[in-house]
Amino acid sequence: MRSEGRAKLLRLHHVQLAMPPGEEEAAVLFYGAILGLTQVEKPPELAPRGGVWFREGELEVHLGVEEPFTPAYKAHPAFLVRNLETLRERIEAAGYRVTDDVPLEGYLRCHVRDPFGNRIELVEPVGPGGRDDRDESAAVSEHGPGANGAAEPP
Repeated sequence: MRSEGRAKLLRLHHVQLAMPPGEEEAAVLFYGAILGLTQVEKPPELAPRGGVWFREGELEVHLGVEEPFTPAYKAHPAFLVRNLETLRERIEAAGYRVTDDVPLEGYLRCHVRDPFGNRIELVEPVGPGGRDDRDESAAVSEHGPGANGAAEPP
């Protein structure tokens, strides 16, 4: 057992969300075309399992096939975004319902359900320091109680 230095978590490597089998095209449309992430090839040893991976800078999102599939209604990733209003308009134009939640100091935020019903939070920092201009940022949040913005996928 190594005891050199303190063991600690450093940062998020990726977030994985579940999806039903055979729905990779819907995942590519939503996470790629609508949210703007770039699809990347899965490692050959994992490709037979199905699903889709996306990457944008340091942000990595994996969609993995799960049987039986159940969407995440409460648990969710919270993605830091730039220009939330424009992204929100693009999501709504694609037919998805975007819902607001309890305001949090320093952030604009909303929720959307992906095509499979998974809850996704979109967060844009605001406040005295202005908007956060970092390009490649992602966070997984646990804000505590609040409306889950439940909406059925289109």
